[in-house]
Amino acid sequence: MAKRPVTDRKPRKKRWQQILKAAAEVFFEKGYEAATLQDIADRVGILKGSIYYYIKTKGDLLDSLLTEVHNEGLAMIRERAATEGTMFDKLGTMIRGHIDYICQNQAKTTVYLRELRALPRAHREALFRGDEFREEFRRIIHEGQKQGLVLESLEPKLTAQAMLGFLNSLYQWYAPSTSRPVQRIADHFITTALRGIASDKGLKLLERG
Repeated sequence: MAKRPVTDRKPRKKRWQQILKAAAEVFFEKGYEAATLQDIADRVGILKGSIYYYIKTKGDLLDSLLTEVHNEGLAMIRERAATEGTMFDKLGTMIRGHIDYICQNQAKTTVYLRELRALPRAHREALFRGDEFREEFRRIIHEGQKQGLVLESLEPKLTAQAMLGFLNSLYQWYAPSTSRPVQRIADHFITTALRGIASDKGLKLLERG
């Protein structure tokens, strides 16, 4: 009896996640422009033609990767923004979550932050509904101002933008280290960010901890 041929077929969802993971790694290592679909297929261990079952172009693959990172990160931020506690508690846990996500998903967050800036504005707007990350931070900062915990002189939108720029800079220099673990980095960022925007009333609340 003839043996049945060995196949490497996997469920569509599982294979798609493998392709996205490989794309993130290859785009991270080579840059989007230099990377090829053949590079990604080789990383997954499939024929290049198999990728076309999922996407039409390399650009489609990038769009899918950017959308996945955006949606995962935004869902995490919104979940943390809805937790119990003071606005400082909420903002602190949002910052910690953002840092954890960047450090634990360094390849795909680097691709997201690097390549998103390179997209034409119309393309970015077609993928995402405005600056949703900034809006979540702006809303909590504004809430703090209404409670007298955040300096009145600060513009919430600009403060949120500056805070995200501060956090997103991680992708440019973070490297796993036993001397500077992610927990320590997050603690430092949280202290700097919260004390930098706190009013006198807010500082007293932070000091009570």
